Amino acid sequence: MKYLFALTFCLFAFGAFAQQAQNQYILIIRSKVPVKASQEAITTNIQHWTAWMTDLGKNGKIAGGYRPVNDGVTLKSADKPAIESSYVANGELVSSFLIINAADMAEAKLIAAKCPVFELDGNVEIRLLRNTAN
Repeated sequence: MKYLFALTFCLFAFGAFAQQAQNQYILIIRSKVPVKASQEAITTNIQHWTAWMTDLGKNGKIAGGYRPVNDGVTLKSADKPAIESSYVANGELVSSFLIINAADMAEAKLIAAKCPVFELDGNVEIRLLRNTAN
């Protein structure tokens, strides 16, 4: 009887952990170029970013984050000259990439909805990441 109880408990515990499986999503964060805000608004926004990122870290939701520098080179094809500038579309520049852990797209949306980029008229694109290395 105790073995049956132990087996039932193990199966229940395994099922509970299996339901908590996390997916990884990339948040592609775009900012307006140039940013039209006062220095005070920018300083406040930086504080909000720090708080948001700290919260993600404390809750195990951040898997990685990258902020490319604004200078770059854009290639349109192999036989055309490079454009000495980062790619800007619709007045927006990719300013950050974050990889987050979330159970599903609904949770990823909840996380992204708190992103401070919205304060300065930016946006966030959310995409599920698939591991193609295995």
